[in-house]
Amino acid sequence: MDSFRLRDVAHWLAGAAILLGCERLGRTISEALALPVPGSVLGMLLLLLALMVYGRVPRGLAQVSEQLLRLLALLFLPAAVGVFYLRDLSAQDWLGLLAATVVGTLVSLTLCALLLARLLKRADREGVDD
Repeated sequence: MDSFRLRDVAHWLAGAAILLGCERLGRTISEALALPVPGSVLGMLLLLLALMVYGRVPRGLAQVSEQLLRLLALLFLPAAVGVFYLRDLSAQDWLGLLAATVVGTLVSLTLCALLLARLLKRADREGVDD
């Protein structure tokens, strides 16, 4: 193995350590303070805050994140299988579940569209090409 590959492995491991560290820190804070927010969500917020302070995404973190995004469909598979066990819910339960799903989807799409518009404006101001 040449030094270039060892450097890439080191960056990748550092990126994985950042992700896992933020997740663990979020869980620890959530449990210690008995917060109603899941620790993994708190960890993502801590990661976002750290990246905003740092000003850019480290190369290793970007590499690990890209790999995880490629496998995202597989990560949702257990949740999709879990829906199979929801067939015994009453009609009222299904209505609430459907409403939460629709509202959550609309909020996510709206936030993504707003973020995209903001990033495109910034790219136009800075004269960034495709």
